[in-house]
Amino acid sequence: MNLKAMIEKRNGLLAEADEMVNAAEKEVRSLTDEENTKFEGLTKEIEDLNKQISEEEVRRKEGETIEEKLEERQMETNAKELEIRGLEQYLRRQDGDEVRALQMTTQGGALMPENVEGSIILKMEESSPVFARARKFASVAGSLKIAKETSGTVAGFVGEGENVMEGAISFDDVKLTQKRVGAAISLSNQLINDAAANVVDYSINLLSRRAAKAVEKSVLNGVGGEEFNGIIAETEIAHVDVTGAVGVDQLLDVYNAIHPDFLGGATFIMQRKFFNQIAKLKDGNGHFYMQNGVINGKLTYTLFGAEIIVTDALPDATPLLFGSIEEAYAIMIKKGFALQHVTGDTTQALRGSQLLVLDGYMDGAVYNPQALVKLNVTAG
Repeated sequence: MNLKAMIEKRNGLLAEADEMVNAAEKEVRSLTDEENTKFEGLTKEIEDLNKQISEEEVRRKEGETIEEKLEERQMETNAKELEIRGLEQYLRRQDGDEVRALQMTTQGGALMPENVEGSIILKMEESSPVFARARKFASVAGSLKIAKETSGTVAGFVGEGENVMEGAISFDDVKLTQKRVGAAISLSNQLINDAAANVVDYSINLLSRRAAKAVEKSVLNGVGGEEFNGIIAETEIAHVDVTGAVGVDQLLDVYNAIHPDFLGGATFIMQRKFFNQIAKLKDGNGHFYMQNGVINGKLTYTLFGAEIIVTDALPDATPLLFGSIEEAYAIMIKKGFALQHVTGDTTQALRGSQLLVLDGYMDGAVYNPQALVKLNVTAG
C-alpha cells in the first residue's frame, strides 16, 4: 500500500470512529460493548496506519536527502569538469562557453579555477609525504607567530603549609612570514594542439610535483632567507653523531632519542643512498631489519615498526631524520597557488610556445624540536 492509500484509509477509519462517538452523544448514552469493541479495533488500526505513514514519510525524506546529496555532488563534478575544459580550451586557444566562463586578469591571463587550485595542494601532498604530514596553519594578516615552549614547569610534593614550587614558563615564538614557492613549464604550441591527452592534467601534475619537491627540500634542508627554516638547520633538535658506517645500534640510538609520546606518528625520513645501505642490514639469523608493512592501508617499508619515507633532499652529512613531522613542523599557507599564462612576450612568440607559471606564498619552521632527532654522519 502506497502512502496516499494509507492516508486515505486512515482518514476513513477516523471518520467512522467519529460517527460512532457522535451517534452515542446524540442519544445521550455510552458506547455499547459491541460498539466499544469495534471502536478499540478502529483505534488500533489507526495507530498502526499512523506508524506506517510516519515510517514511509521518513524513508521518503531520507531518499530525497540522498538524492539531493547525489545531485549536489554531481553538480560539483560537472563544475570541475567545466572549469578544466575551459582552462584546456584557453591553452589550446579554442573558443567555447567554458573558456568564456573563466575569470580573466586585466592582462588577459586566466585565473586558476577554484577546483583546479584546490587539487594543487592535494597533488603536492601525494607527491611529498613530508609536506603532507606537516601541520598546516591558515593564512593571517601579516606574520604568524607560534608559541614555542623553551623551559619545563616545576612540580612536586610539598608538606602542609609549605609553598608549592613555582616555575616560570618561558615561551619563544616561531615567526612565519611568506616565501614565494613556484614552478614553471613551457609547452610548445605543437604539443598543445596535437596532444590527445588532457593538457591541463598533465601540466598540473608536473607543476605540482616540481613545487612539492621544492617545498620538501626547503622543509628538510632550508636555511631561511628566501627558503623555509629547515629541520636540519634547527639547532635545538636532538642529534646522534656517528663516524664511519651506520649499523643497527646507531639506528636504535636514533629511535630511542625522542620521547615515547611522539612515537605514535613517527617516521624515518631517509636519503635514497642511505636507504639502500640500511635495506641490506640483517640480524644474526639472516633476516632483514627493514620490513614491508601496511601503514594507513598502503604497503610501505618499515624499520622498528615505523614507516620509512625516502627522499632526495637530505645531504650525505645528515642522511636520516626520525620523529613526528606533524608534531614538529608548521607550514603557513599565506596564499593559495595561482597559475599565470604567458604567451605574448618575445621569447614565447619566437619559440612558438606558452609558459605556465605556478606560484604560491607560504613559510615553514620547526615549532617543537622535541619531536624530532637527526643522524649526523662523518666519514671514517
